[in-house]
Amino acid sequence: MTSPGDAAPVKPPPSFSPGVPRVPSKTRYPQRRDSSASLDTERADSRIASSPTTPLSNTTDLPIRSASPSARSIRSSTPQIGRTSLGSPLDGRADTALDIRSLIIRSFSPVVGVYASPDTDELVRQKGFKGGFWELIRPFGENVPGKLVVRDSVGSSRGWEDYGVRFVDLGDLCRAPNDPSQGYNSSLAQLEAVLEKQLDSADSLPSGPLHPKDLAGLSSTSPLYKLYLRQLLSIASASPHETFRHPVASVIAISSRNPAPLESLRQLYADTNTGPQKVPDWIHPEYLRYYVLVHDEDRDDISASTKLYDQMKRHFGLHCHLLRLRSNQCVVTDDDSVQVPECEWLSPSERLSERPEPLVDLDSDGLLYLFDSDVMAIKGFVRELVAQSIVPFMENRVAVWNDQVASRRRGISGRFMSISRKWAGFGTSSRSSSGSGGASGNYNVSQGFYHYDHSEAILRKMADYAFMLRDWKLAASTYELLRSDYANDKAWKYHAGAYEMCAVSTLLNPLGAGSKIKVESIDQMFDTACYSYLTRCSDAPITLRCLTLAVELLKSRGGSAAESAAKWAMRAMDLGLVESVGQGLLSERISSCYASRAPPNGLRFGGRRRKAGMWSLFAADMWLKLGKPSLASACLEEAERLYADALDSDGVFPMPEMQTFVDNLRLSVKVGYLEARGLDVKEETGSTNPLDDEETSEKLDRRMNRRSLIGNLNPLDTATLAQLQTARDGDNVPSDDFERA
Repeated sequence: MTSPGDAAPVKPPPSFSPGVPRVPSKTRYPQRRDSSASLDTERADSRIASSPTTPLSNTTDLPIRSASPSARSIRSSTPQIGRTSLGSPLDGRADTALDIRSLIIRSFSPVVGVYASPDTDELVRQKGFKGGFWELIRPFGENVPGKLVVRDSVGSSRGWEDYGVRFVDLGDLCRAPNDPSQGYNSSLAQLEAVLEKQLDSADSLPSGPLHPKDLAGLSSTSPLYKLYLRQLLSIASASPHETFRHPVASVIAISSRNPAPLESLRQLYADTNTGPQKVPDWIHPEYLRYYVLVHDEDRDDISASTKLYDQMKRHFGLHCHLLRLRSNQCVVTDDDSVQVPECEWLSPSERLSERPEPLVDLDSDGLLYLFDSDVMAIKGFVRELVAQSIVPFMENRVAVWNDQVASRRRGISGRFMSISRKWAGFGTSSRSSSGSGGASGNYNVSQGFYHYDHSEAILRKMADYAFMLRDWKLAASTYELLRSDYANDKAWKYHAGAYEMCAVSTLLNPLGAGSKIKVESIDQMFDTACYSYLTRCSDAPITLRCLTLAVELLKSRGGSAAESAAKWAMRAMDLGLVESVGQGLLSERISSCYASRAPPNGLRFGGRRRKAGMWSLFAADMWLKLGKPSLASACLEEAERLYADALDSDGVFPMPEMQTFVDNLRLSVKVGYLEARGLDVKEETGSTNPLDDEETSEKLDRRMNRRSLIGNLNPLDTATLAQLQTARDGDNVPSDDFERA
């Protein structure tokens, strides 16, 4: 912890000194398994829609991270109706395994608190940022420019191009409740509202009459599922059982306008140490302090700011930075104006709120702009903060805790003490035994957390630091070490978190990508975590997060793991954790999981393509319920492609009941699409429908006022639906015509 004083400056340890050169190494990315990539490489370029990533800048002197292309070809006889700009993940193809993996990893980024003086916030508000200094630097921390080199516990280095941090308001972080589940259990409803809002805003259909030749024209997709995953991973707030949202460092900022800068820095530090900005007892207070001097380029003298910056380094150590910004507000008409990138990790409540407007309306459509010099200065500040201070600080903490705490816990004496605590009650502390309910004594049952200086809390923080440094082998071993301790203490949320992150770390470990991981052990860990989260802790959002992580990470493994991923998605739907839009997205994801199960050794049988097609039909019906016929059309086309092996040469299903079911689904999709555009259904379909006009009118009369195909079915279709639902509920399929596993 960096503490201010008038004596000699506090220098950082040599292990994380900014002056130590660091040699980058080659980046080795894990290879995807052939079984999981066999179908992903079959998509056509016409169905690819790359996700809109947030640009860092329009400058060219910083490296730009390239995307991971992937495509699958689609050949189907079903005409593609005009798609919305927000498609489904089944057709989006931008959510490749590496993209989803990177998204999950970046969601667990180090958190940096921001605490600025009033004069600094006032300077930034003049630039149009109502939230002050925190709002200014927040978007630039999500992607650190350039390659960042991180060392693991054994000393080997690896470069990462997608590393980032989360800037948060330190005041909001200190006011976090002890039990966040009580405050954000309604966030699942907010997540559903975000998805519905995005669908409604993006569901723009082309104008003009619709003709048959137009049905195969529009085919665009977008990352709706990635938005769902990103929003789900943004829900969690600071909680005692995991330290991912605890501050790793804090930025203490003053401006060159401050009349007493050194005294203000000391007061700001005192506020974070013992004052109103002090963190709760379940957050470790010894995090890194980083001091920033914001210089006003338009009004202040740079020579005076340079002298003040030298005094800051003498008093507070090397963790200081001089940030040179212009205080004037930038407008879009300026030659060197750069639009401020949008924050990627906004919570559902922030997504639902309106976009903050600038203080002065300068005809910029509510968008904020910065000078190019300001953008480059902020990027340089973020790069120096993360590369020279935060990452070395975390590496040092992991090394110290691993040597002083974890090594003792792994030894014979540590195991003996653990057994003694479990059966005889030895090793308990008198300070924490009160209110512990007769457990180990370290867990405070009345308050529901471990004190930050107890070994269980330190080891959990060490494991989370290793995870954020992407040393997943050390993280997995530490989580596994803690599971028994949390179970003995009946700290069920800690217990569930250790099981969840142990499974996630094991699946993310690139060294285990080539080895065969036992899916049964991974499933057991996820099952234990979900049971503790939902049954013992009644925390629905984090349960859905756990299940979604299981789906995505197991799906990327391919083979039998992809089939297990589909079962976890079904579990989320059965538990009622997702509603209308989420049901449709997970149904498509289940279909994608089954589709990625390729037959072994290139055989025709042994895959799950028909089961994938069945779930794609269910997804089509769910999109019809929501009044999204374009999305239902995409799912119907995907189902036809997946059922291609079961179809005759003329594209007809062998079972008449199944063919009738699909024909009705096609007709309902077309009717729903025409109704959404306000067109006359009979006029548009009379000459192109394969059925005659009388039969078409009869079918349209039965389906004109409903959105779901399941609402009114004739007896023949009801029998077909019963067979489909039987196949959906279990693996025992009633006929080989539906599934040949």
